Amino acid sequence: MGKYKEIAKLFEEKIDGIDFFTNSGVASLKRSLEQIFQNETKQLLFLVGEPGVGKSAFLNNFDTLFENRYRTIKFDMPFLEPVDFIKTLIKQAGEEIEDFSLDALIKQVVEIYKTSDYIVMIDESQLLSKQMIEVIRILADSKAFWFLLAMHKHESQSILQEPQFASRPHKVLELGVLSKEEMKEFLYFEFTRANQSFFAQELHKKFLKSFYTLSKGNFRDLKKLLFHLFLLLDYAHEHNKTKYRKFSNCLITMAAIEGGLVDA
Repeated sequence: MGKYKEIAKLFEEKIDGIDFFTNSGVASLKRSLEQIFQNETKQLLFLVGEPGVGKSAFLNNFDTLFENRYRTIKFDMPFLEPVDFIKTLIKQAGEEIEDFSLDALIKQVVEIYKTSDYIVMIDESQLLSKQMIEVIRILADSKAFWFLLAMHKHESQSILQEPQFASRPHKVLELGVLSKEEMKEFLYFEFTRANQSFFAQELHKKFLKSFYTLSKGNFRDLKKLLFHLFLLLDYAHEHNKTKYRKFSNCLITMAAIEGGLVDA
């Protein structure tokens, strides 16, 4: 496999090879959560942000970020039935289910966790059903759990206005896009880790503005742009397309078109 294709794989969506990048937004979010956990009572916490800014990555790296100081239970898919959700929590504690009715399950799970300090994290929470929202409300009221619910910003307003949430103690924390400086830091971080720091220097000196304009600071879109850029470079070298064998704004625009970031 060619060098450029190998580099492209670094930025492939959902690939394990990308380490979590702690930018200033992530650091600020971490500090806010630490303050809340240390100084406030258990409540609903909402992590909002545009698709692609890193909410899922934050949840996936939560234990590492906080050095395993908190006990967590994470749900990646919100397509949960209330009974199955609570049964999972009971089994997570190593307990046997005593009764399969919803009311009995709620009573049992609260009894199990009421003296613990677990954080229940649910990704893509904008997709939660009305029934699940109600169960989360009941469990939040019991003070048995912290809940950290990650959801898309543009869909969060209607959910936060639900009476189950709006009338109860909660905090809304937002994860925003990368700044230009953070984008430059990410380029250095990832390329240096791959022993390809030359590319970071080349891209940030001449093309950082193009990257920022096309990705709008969105972390996922930036990776998508880099992925397609290096695939195009690989193709150009493999097929002797001399015009496209070096970085250029034209090539970057072509990569943005390939990634669906701009219309052709």
